[in-house]
Amino acid sequence: MGIKRSLVILISALWACLHGAAAAAPTWPSAVDELEDIMFLNTGYRARGFATAVTPCGFSAQGPGRIAAAEWIRTAFHDMATGNVFLGTGGLDASLVFELGGDNVGPAFETTLTTYAPFLTSRSSMSDIIAMGIYTAVRSCGGPVVPIKTGRIDATEAGSPGVPLPQNSLYTFQNQFQRTGFDTSQMIAVTACGHTLGGVHAANFPQIVPVGTAPNDYKLMDSTTKFDEKIASEYVAGTSTDPMTVGPAKASGRDSDFRVFSADGNATISSLADPATFASTCQAMLQKMIEVVPDGTTLTDPIAAYDVKPVALQLTLQSGGSSIQFSGEIRVRTTTRPASQIATVQLVYKDRTGGSNCGGCKISATQKGTAAGFDDSFTFYAFSAQIPSQSSISAFNVLITLASGATETYDNNGQGYAMQDNVMLQTPQSCVTGGTTLTVTAAVRSPATTANLVLTLKVPRSGIITPDLQTQTVAMTQKSTLGPYNILTGTYTLQSAQVQTTKFDITSGQSSDVFKSTGDLGTTCGSLDAGGSTSSSTSLSSTSNRPTSTTLQTVTTPSTTSSPSTPTVSGYDYQGCYTDSTSARVLTGKSTSGSTMSYKTCASYCSGYTYWGVEYGSQCYCGNSFSNPTASAPASDCSMKCSGDGTQVCGAGSRMNLFKSNSQTPTNATVAGWTYSGCYTDSTSARVLTGKYNYDSALTIERCATLCKGFKIFGA
Repeated sequence: MGIKRSLVILISALWACLHGAAAAAPTWPSAVDELEDIMFLNTGYRARGFATAVTPCGFSAQGPGRIAAAEWIRTAFHDMATGNVFLGTGGLDASLVFELGGDNVGPAFETTLTTYAPFLTSRSSMSDIIAMGIYTAVRSCGGPVVPIKTGRIDATEAGSPGVPLPQNSLYTFQNQFQRTGFDTSQMIAVTACGHTLGGVHAANFPQIVPVGTAPNDYKLMDSTTKFDEKIASEYVAGTSTDPMTVGPAKASGRDSDFRVFSADGNATISSLADPATFASTCQAMLQKMIEVVPDGTTLTDPIAAYDVKPVALQLTLQSGGSSIQFSGEIRVRTTTRPASQIATVQLVYKDRTGGSNCGGCKISATQKGTAAGFDDSFTFYAFSAQIPSQSSISAFNVLITLASGATETYDNNGQGYAMQDNVMLQTPQSCVTGGTTLTVTAAVRSPATTANLVLTLKVPRSGIITPDLQTQTVAMTQKSTLGPYNILTGTYTLQSAQVQTTKFDITSGQSSDVFKSTGDLGTTCGSLDAGGSTSSSTSLSSTSNRPTSTTLQTVTTPSTTSSPSTPTVSGYDYQGCYTDSTSARVLTGKSTSGSTMSYKTCASYCSGYTYWGVEYGSQCYCGNSFSNPTASAPASDCSMKCSGDGTQVCGAGSRMNLFKSNSQTPTNATVAGWTYSGCYTDSTSARVLTGKYNYDSALTIERCATLCKGFKIFGA
């Protein structure tokens, strides 16, 4: 017992050293903002969907015999395992993308990295995403919150060999773990924490799980598929079914868990049989694992959710040049105080000199949507207002008035939420035409007359799953002057695959408008004229009556076709042309793309869903509801021919032709012995039905009914 008490004290001390005081409230903007969204916005409005692949715990899009959450944990360990804390090399640096095969056997790593690839940006390195995968996988499976620090830098080549293998001796294991900074007790703990989920595949390790001896040729490490202490408690009780502890692995010398767990006379593994000890120890050990990084890497404080966070802020010069549209959203954390207690949300702002030459200097926001993570909830409040371009804006605070009459002011840790109006992306006058020609328009405040368009491009690498991030800088050209602003444009020809994935900044001197997405641009560049009402991309097809000396002419798309007003698809009603976003998809049920896309193809693929939409000529999206905001767009915005039927129109960049089922009851909803109850909402973070779950790529209603035999309710 004395040994066990000492161990717990040691781990508790380590935990205190790792964490210290509670994290301070973050200051916006921060280098972690993109990752903060990915970490906390799992479902609902503006959901990033990172957790979808591991929700619920036990799920894998690859079907039975795979558990994505376990694979995410293995991926992080294998990436870290070649690190050397004595030399300051390797660790969690995404070198794994160059190391697939060999010691990193099986499809799990490739699947995981492929899932992560869309989240790779200049603000979210692959190594930080791999670390984020630990938090997400563990939390999805009911485990502790693993704090996530960011700032990792991705490797550009393979690291040194040295991933622990099942056939290794205890001495080799101890040396390998010591090289990464883990002593014997910590080696035992992190192994147990990693092996509480998932199992062993016969295809990869037939000496451990002989082919044909386990369902789906996959044997679990313990009796559950959640993050719990069973891997330890069953070992201690002598009831373990861990294939790396008992069974054929012993005869082949691959019972590595047994060798590791017994390395200190079972002292550590015995302490981990306690649920609370297991959770707290794993929290510390997994954080330690993902913080093994190369020398020269400076990690941030752990990511914490903002109480108030500005979202999608944009200043846009209006026609005539005398006013600026200020739009965006305010995200309010409602975890401990529900949105029902909030009466109003307002922005209280200062003019561009820091004064109050802005009339009432208040902008009201209205509730737009809600989102949730594993442990937090959020409500978004949208606003849009016209402000004079001469006085403009420099910063704002957020004033929340509660239903009780009390008020709360959020001032961004005393700094205010800063805005700059020296350079502004003009989204309505920017577009992607001809499929790949990017035109970006910016308003640059006088006396500045120059600006650069800085693109971050995803460039494929031969034999490597994840793309390389490369930058291209384009000097923008002045086209006109409007009010206190010079209007500049820059053009660049993208590769087809880059149209939806490219991020860009506009810089002028010390000012910049940053982290914009080409996927959010339309296919028609609007005009910005010297007078009259505000122009926009939805009503700028003609410029014949505008002075040519002060007009940016409309750019048309030669390879598109006119959108039909009422496409006809049996069983569906056409809703119109709607907006979409690559960073916040409207329909998130499932998606596909291909060279044979047509209305019939997409409708068939989305059978059973309430909505489906075709986009960018070859893309198809399905969903039962809108996961993120959308708005009706002019029919002319949806102008790209369908790749499989040139007589049909399949949306455009960030535009979709949207259809809705006109059948209230699914045609396949009649199953003997069951009564159809209707279409209901569900949540990936809080499943409605939890008795039994199965994934089946050939699922039918009848098959689901058979799988759920003995239950009173089933749903597909």
